[in-house]
Amino acid sequence: MEVHAARPSKGDHSPGRHVPNITLEEGIEAITSDDGDLDITADRSTPGSLTASKESPPELFHRVQHDSSILALAVSEKYIYAGTQDGEILAWSLASYELVVRVQAHKRAVLCLFLSQDGKLLFSSAGDAIVNAWCPYDLRRLYHIYSTYDVGDLFSVAYSTQFETAYFGAQNTSIQWCSLKDSSSRPTPNQERHPDKRNHRFFDSKAAGGTATPRPSSSGRSALLATGGETLEIDKAHMKHYAHFGYVYCMLMVRGASRLVEPDEDMLISGGGDGTIKLWKLSANPDDGIEELACLGEDDAESVLSLTLDGSFLYSGKLRGVIELWDLDTKQKLRVIKAHNGDVMTLQMGWGFLFSAGATGFSRVSHG
Repeated sequence: MEVHAARPSKGDHSPGRHVPNITLEEGIEAITSDDGDLDITADRSTPGSLTASKESPPELFHRVQHDSSILALAVSEKYIYAGTQDGEILAWSLASYELVVRVQAHKRAVLCLFLSQDGKLLFSSAGDAIVNAWCPYDLRRLYHIYSTYDVGDLFSVAYSTQFETAYFGAQNTSIQWCSLKDSSSRPTPNQERHPDKRNHRFFDSKAAGGTATPRPSSSGRSALLATGGETLEIDKAHMKHYAHFGYVYCMLMVRGASRLVEPDEDMLISGGGDGTIKLWKLSANPDDGIEELACLGEDDAESVLSLTLDGSFLYSGKLRGVIELWDLDTKQKLRVIKAHNGDVMTLQMGWGFLFSAGATGFSRVSHG
């Protein structure tokens, strides 16, 4: 699986409130692939095609490769982090593009990576119902967090540096949270409630005759799992049941994006399999939970798979290649475009461009 690095254009992107166009940059050639999707490449054969535009699109200047599918990415000032199908986290140096750290982080696929706003913690969530927090410099495990509920896959994770709390979006439609404040003073977790120790209602059920199939001993990737750090058990009360009426696929931690909270206050945004986007007010007291401030997209049941923010404008990636643009101030849907033939799995806003990638393996660069 390849990871591409793009060099941004050097155009001036001064702040200002304008409705994004989300149109393809001038001078970009759309080439239809075998599956009907679009592979966007710079058209250098047309004289003046790029210079006619104020800004040129980003240029691909390097690629790194790994032998397993890469499902999640995060970038710091020094490293590119990748989460793989095999449960590994890899870190490449941005200076040399060499692989500098590689750890077996989870037993199952890493589904999300989140770097805290202050760059001090890297969070990973996975199909093994575990969230880990890592030192972003050497990938030492600092926290190992689990729920006593059968939450299924953890599709998304976000962290508030303001409230020192991590939030997790789960397959069982819930959002859970765990405060890292004063973690060392908490009671020792009961290891029998750990997902690896609990009996599964289906796989560990007894067969005819009252016997259960014994669990295999740890081997393979399980034997290589990273260890260390504090183990934290999520309080049963720190859970929002049915946060969405579908899987909680994606989350953002934002500040200053909506008038519904103070400009200097963290706010959580989540996207679910029910097609809705929800804005949540957070609290310094974990027992106060999360409060729903707004719900967008209630008229559409198409799953929200990815989110990215540009000021107070929110982009959402959905099934069958659709990208929607929302104004968080007015809570109005401004635009809908068909960007891909496959589901829009990831979105990222940067340098005045909207980057999107679909399930068919193609990516697009659009004007923000």
